[in-house]
Amino acid sequence: MRIIKSLATILIISSLILINVAQANTKLLSDPALSNNKIAFVYAGDIWLANTDGSSPRRVASSSADESAPHFSPDGKWLAYSANHDNNQDVYLVSTAGGQPKRLTWHLQADTVRGWSADGKRILFTSRREMKIGRGAQAWEIGYDVQYIIG
Repeated sequence: MRIIKSLATILIISSLILINVAQANTKLLSDPALSNNKIAFVYAGDIWLANTDGSSPRRVASSSADESAPHFSPDGKWLAYSANHDNNQDVYLVSTAGGQPKRLTWHLQADTVRGWSADGKRILFTSRREMKIGRGAQAWEIGYDVQYIIG
């Protein structure tokens, strides 16, 4: 009986270890954002868009960098997100209709998108730029010119 209990314990521990290893290699969906008719999310380090029912998924930001923190503009036409290119996280903007993402910040500190202003004219983000050591990130905002983004 003691041998059976020991074998059962070893089997359970082995199963838990295998499950943890499998989950460590799985890149799950994260950072969901909702608009009236779309959902944005991160999968495998890229930004994806889909209908709110999950249909018609498509990748809108794909690069060797990790993308994160997608946020829809109030009108749902734009998607702001953060991406870590060249070991530096900055703010990017892409049309939900598709197109080439545009980089909006170039600061040495990490810039993490947090949302939009109510009028949709500015992207809100946090950063430790111009901060003294030991302080947390501070709120910032950046406007954008649609002609620059589309052009």
